[in-house]
Amino acid sequence: MKPISDEQLEHDLNIFSTAKQVDAPNFFYTSVYAKMEKKYNSNEVSFSLQSVLVIATLTLFIFLNSALLKKEINIVNNNTNEHIEALAEAYDQTISN
Repeated sequence: MKPISDEQLEHDLNIFSTAKQVDAPNFFYTSVYAKMEKKYNSNEVSFSLQSVLVIATLTLFIFLNSALLKKEINIVNNNTNEHIEALAEAYDQTISN
């Protein structure tokens, strides 16, 4: 960054002191306020719908997961001995309990 002289800095700061304040039109604040209010209200509704949708989806996934796990456990319990016996037979082994 190039250093500037004190005179240049004073000149630049004086430009800001001569600037005049600009007023916004009367309708500007009301339109901005109306847009902000509309966005706030729409976010409130979408947030509640979004949270309900997320909770419902997670509940469905948990239910499906538990149903599939229960079915898989039953399949494993029913077929475990058959698989072990088939494996033992393939390697000419005997199973003793």
